[in-house]
Amino acid sequence: MEKYQFDNVEQSLLEKSMIPFAVYQYIDKHVVSIVLSNGFCNLFGYNDKSKAYYDMDNNMYVNVHPDDIARISDAAVRFAIYDEKYDEFYRSKKMEGEDYHIIHALGEHVVTESGVRLAYVWYIDEGPCTEDYVKYRRELIEFFTETMYKKNTSRVSGFDNLTGLPAMTYFFELAVKRKDQILESGERPAMLFLDFAGMKYFNRKNGFAEGDKLLQAFARILAEYFGNENCSRLGQDHFAVVTQEEGLEDTLNRLFEDCKHINDGKTLYIHVGIYCHSIEDVGASTACDKAKLACDALKNTYSSCFNYYDETMKNAEDRKQYIIANIDKAIENKWICVYYQPIVRAVNGRVCDEEALARWIDPEKGFMSPADFIPVLEEAQLIYKLDLCILDNVIEKIRFMEEKGMFIVPQSINLSRSDFDTCDIVEEIRKRVDAAGIGRDYITIEITESVIGKDFEFIKEQIHRFKELGFSVWMDDFGSGYSSLDVLQSVEFDLIKFDMSFMREFEEESSRVILSELMKMTAFLGLDSVCEGVETKEQVRFLREIGCSKLQGYYYAKPITKEQIVERYEKGIQIGFENPEESHYFETIGRVNLHDLAVISLENGSEMNNFFNTLPMAIIEIQGNNIRFARTNQSYRDFMKRYFGVELSNEAINYLENMHEAAGDFMSVILNCCEEGKRAFIDEMLPDNSTVHYFVRRLIENEKNGTIAVVVAVLTIFDSVQGDSYSNIAKALASDYVHLYYVDLETEEFIEYSSGVGEEDLALERHGKNFFSESKKDAPFYIHPDDIDAFIESFTKSNVIREINQKGNYVISYRLKSNGGYINVNLKATRMNDGRHIVIGVN
Repeated sequence: MEKYQFDNVEQSLLEKSMIPFAVYQYIDKHVVSIVLSNGFCNLFGYNDKSKAYYDMDNNMYVNVHPDDIARISDAAVRFAIYDEKYDEFYRSKKMEGEDYHIIHALGEHVVTESGVRLAYVWYIDEGPCTEDYVKYRRELIEFFTETMYKKNTSRVSGFDNLTGLPAMTYFFELAVKRKDQILESGERPAMLFLDFAGMKYFNRKNGFAEGDKLLQAFARILAEYFGNENCSRLGQDHFAVVTQEEGLEDTLNRLFEDCKHINDGKTLYIHVGIYCHSIEDVGASTACDKAKLACDALKNTYSSCFNYYDETMKNAEDRKQYIIANIDKAIENKWICVYYQPIVRAVNGRVCDEEALARWIDPEKGFMSPADFIPVLEEAQLIYKLDLCILDNVIEKIRFMEEKGMFIVPQSINLSRSDFDTCDIVEEIRKRVDAAGIGRDYITIEITESVIGKDFEFIKEQIHRFKELGFSVWMDDFGSGYSSLDVLQSVEFDLIKFDMSFMREFEEESSRVILSELMKMTAFLGLDSVCEGVETKEQVRFLREIGCSKLQGYYYAKPITKEQIVERYEKGIQIGFENPEESHYFETIGRVNLHDLAVISLENGSEMNNFFNTLPMAIIEIQGNNIRFARTNQSYRDFMKRYFGVELSNEAINYLENMHEAAGDFMSVILNCCEEGKRAFIDEMLPDNSTVHYFVRRLIENEKNGTIAVVVAVLTIFDSVQGDSYSNIAKALASDYVHLYYVDLETEEFIEYSSGVGEEDLALERHGKNFFSESKKDAPFYIHPDDIDAFIESFTKSNVIREINQKGNYVISYRLKSNGGYINVNLKATRMNDGRHIVIGVN
């Protein structure tokens, strides 16, 4: 007997159906698959339809529970040989490791015009296989077998045993007749697809028995409104209705109102998709599929509502199916193109990385942006093909750039959550990179925070694998959704990439404040940072000031092809690639946190641990007679302006010709540090006859051009009268600290300096005694009520001393009263050199 074949059009239509069904033929005692629908593949977890056909022909029960295989096999043979109705429940799962679901399979035979007998089998996912559900289904099956099945087989196969509505197959037969009747009466037919919003949660909360009661109550309502034989329960909480279009919206609104009161009020919202046959005359099952598309568009709507299928959905569905069907061809024929957007290092203005971005230039559909095809491929779990294609293109591009004699910088590729589900993406990337003979450090992996939120421990392990293999891993689009800061502590990222939404809202002060604080946090965590969406000079200046390591956006360049990159170089309009031999140098000075004075310490426990983390700091580059302030914090810029009248810039200057004469000793010490690589302290007279106490340390040398970077910190500023008083330091810290305390641990005597938020100077406010007990008394008047107890419990003399002894400092955060409201502040305490005094800063 030869294998039956539908004509190409019919085969394609059957396979595209989202209803889970299969068509089989019994040949020489073997079951052969003729048609497997898209709905079938989705139900059983097949991303590759050829794999589904293979399994059905060779190992049909690969994912069936072992206890069910014999029973199902026997039922299938009796169905094939004796033409018995096939109506079975069994346990199956989509893939290895997942929980079993209850599958309800319904089958019947159809004889073609040429006399070939085919078996049509429909599959319904009845939900997860919990103990209660299995027990319930077993009782149902036993009752069903002993009564209805023995008495009236045709009735069972035609109607849903839970609701009494026509089952799917029978309903589609009835729907054809009903549609003809509506047309004959001069009206317009419509197909409805109805779905409960949140049925899985309802069943978890109330149990499956209560869920079934809701389905039965809803079925009765549908029968009342539309007639029993015009409705169907397709499976789970999905229903279908065939009716006339006229007056439909009023009918549905009344239905929604009635549904609020069914099942004693234990109910859910109803979503309805509507397909009007006036759009296109299609079969009942196709009309139902289109109505489902309209219904699915309401999935994030939390109310009872309806939605019409329209031309936009049709076009979107056509495009979706086109993308799925042609992804392999697009890769093979190079319709998938890769564009590269430069990422510029803030400290030197050179391209230090490039991001690879996919574009689909189709001979039929034209240019398609990532928003057109990436969500479709992710949903179909085919995105891994695209992402590996991008990697292959990146490898080809690296070789291309090498042949052109150009510098090669790391290339970043974006991964989807689906990549980790459909293949071992870590191993796939490793194999391709190693086979190409390029360094793993040239490939950077970008993962969005939304990816991390799904199966956190699994993704964390995959990131660890990438890191162990030598790949850098970035968190992409940070701030685009819910960003859990715990993730940054738990996952080994190298860099945080801030979403372009911060730049879109750049004019909003709150956006700049939030971004500034996030940059500080990133620096404290020892991570690099990139900000996307940079478009203006003002944004570049701001991001450099707050310590953003790298910048990306149209201000520098739009994404372009590798050929266009070469063309820019030939025309002399390129940004310029960073020399890889200098990358370590620029990474080092770029990573220095100018809010953390620990950077000037070489060892833990250094004498520098007793200073504040917001003192004036700068990174200075020296090359020959030229000096350049590569990075400075705001305190240092204020210091230079206040005492020297200098507005700092990133431009190099000749220090022999342009530096203030008072800076002679300062430059001598810096040059000495450059030559000998030592740390140094220096006291220098300022123009106003006060004295500044600096710390200088050599950071790193750029071996390519001899440039040496040093870090400079202003430790104290004092005059001859005040000596080592902290009142002059207070001026330099006025913009950062609300309060400063100098406390004697033995006597608990203290001096307090304070200012209003954002004021220029700190004024000496009071001397006092019993510092810790006074702090406890003051807490209820100055600290937010919700923070008082935690503050009083933590901020004790013994706790502070213990934390300083163990960690080098004591830190606590709380909300402080200010101008009628509250501000978030950090309190940090560190020990002075004499061991007796501590300095406490509140900022």
